Amino acid sequence: MNPNLPRLSLTLMIVIECTLGALFFVGIGALALLPGLSADIAASLPEYAGLRMPLLALATAITVLGLVSLVMIALIVCRTYRGSVLAPASLLWLDVIVGSLGAAAFLIAIAFVVISNGQAGSPFLALVQLVGILALVVLAYIALKFRSRLRRAITMRAELDEAA
Repeated sequence: MNPNLPRLSLTLMIVIECTLGALFFVGIGALALLPGLSADIAASLPEYAGLRMPLLALATAITVLGLVSLVMIALIVCRTYRGSVLAPASLLWLDVIVGSLGAAAFLIAIAFVVISNGQAGSPFLALVQLVGILALVVLAYIALKFRSRLRRAITMRAELDEAA
């Protein structure tokens, strides 16, 4: 750790980590509630009961991908606080975030196909799914740009360490 590098304040790091932890537990709660909610919806709309299992699997997978991203973000925030974000492991964590965002966008596209084939959607739902896919693609692009900048900073840091 280099004491000359700017770091997050302890208060800010605690607030960020607590927020990420709260979001993580909300995601765990959503995973616990999804099967019961899908059973209730299947009972109230029996004409769409055949879509229950594929949509439940997709919703569960998207939620798990979100939880994985939250954990990776928490690890990066922790490294930023410690001043050790300029390590190659940070690039791996960003790769996981980009992969999970891309996979979530792909799963939303699959959900669009499943809902369309089941003739259960509306144009508004299709629009919401399209906006979700676009938002995930933009977030993945931002994460890729951040990864590129981080890789460049790690390379520059290694060059500086060799020169010193």
